[in-house]
Amino acid sequence: MNTDVLYKIRIDGSVFESDRASLSGEELLALAGKEPIVDHVIYLLLEDGDMESIRPNEAVDLERSGVEKFRTFRADVIYRLEIDGKTREWGSDFITGHALKKLSGTDVPHEVGIWQKTKDGDDKSIGDRDIVDLSCEGIERFRFGSMYSICIEGTVYEWQTKTITTEEIIQLGGWDASQGAVEVDKDQNEKQLSSGEIIKLKPGHNYCKKQRFKRGFDKNSRIGKELLLLRRNFPVVEYKEVRNLHWFKIDRYQLPSPLSPEVVSVVFSVTVGHPVPKPYGFYVPSGIKHGNKVLSLNNPQHQPPFGGNWRFVSWDAEDWKPGADVTRGDNLWGWARSFRQRLLEGE
Repeated sequence: MNTDVLYKIRIDGSVFESDRASLSGEELLALAGKEPIVDHVIYLLLEDGDMESIRPNEAVDLERSGVEKFRTFRADVIYRLEIDGKTREWGSDFITGHALKKLSGTDVPHEVGIWQKTKDGDDKSIGDRDIVDLSCEGIERFRFGSMYSICIEGTVYEWQTKTITTEEIIQLGGWDASQGAVEVDKDQNEKQLSSGEIIKLKPGHNYCKKQRFKRGFDKNSRIGKELLLLRRNFPVVEYKEVRNLHWFKIDRYQLPSPLSPEVVSVVFSVTVGHPVPKPYGFYVPSGIKHGNKVLSLNNPQHQPPFGGNWRFVSWDAEDWKPGADVTRGDNLWGWARSFRQRLLEGE
C-alpha cells in the first residue's frame, strides 16, 4: 500500500480520498457511507455520458488520470419514464442523455438527438453528458429526432449535419433560387444570405425559435416594385416582412411648416395581398408639434418592428384605386406623401 499517494473519488457529488489504487464496488459504497451496502448499487460515470454498473466484488482502477466519478442509488427504487411514447423503467433518480439513448435501444446514438418534453412545449435538448433528474413529480417524457432542425417559413425540417448552405435552405423551402434566402433572428432582424454561405446550426428544436429562414425578396413582385418606387423618391427606405405584414420605414421624411421637427421618420405597413387591401394609418415619433402644440396621437396597439418611441396616426385611403402597373393609379409612394396632409390637420 502506497501511503504517499491519495486517489480522489467523486461519489454523488462529494469528493473522497483513498490511499489504495483500486477499490471494489462494495468498498466504494462503504466509503460513501451507504448502509446497508446490500440495499445500494453504484455506477461509474464514463466520459461519453454512459454509466457502467460496478459489482460488489469488482475492483475499479483509480490510477487513471482525472477524478473518477460514481453515482449510487437504492436498489429497491424504480423510476418510470417515457421515450417516444414507450414506458421504460430506471433504477436511479438521475439519468444521462447517453443512458437514455441506450435505454431506448437506438443503434446509432451519435446520430440522433434527444429532447425532454416540457409543459410549455419548448422542448429541452439533452446532451450525452447532461444529467436529468427523474425524482420530480410525474413521469418525465422524452423524444428522439435528428440532432439538428431548422424552421423555413413556418415548417420545421429535420437536418442531419451541424451546418447548412444557402442553396440547401432554398431546396428545402422549395422556391426559385433567384430569390435567395433570408435569415431572421429572434428579434426579427433580417439578413440576406450570400450564395454558398454556410450557416452553423445548434442542436435542438429550440433553435427554431431563435433563427428562422425564408425566401428572399422578389424584386419583380408588386411589393418589390412599390419598394423600388419609394426608394427612388425618398432618401432612405427600410423594408421588413413580419407575420404577413409588409413594413416600410422612411427616414429623413420632410414635414412642411408649421409642423416640427422639419425631418422625421415615418412607418407604415400593408397586408399580404397588397394592393387589393388598402393601407390604413401610419406611425410617427412622439413629440411632433403643430406650431407650439404637441400633437396628441395614440399609442399603437402593436409596436412596429423598428426601434423608437412611436405614435399611431389614423388615416384612411378613401378612394384607393391601384393600377396593374405600379406607376399608374394609387401606390405606396402617393400614400406616403399624403401623411403630410394628415399631420397638417392636427389632432
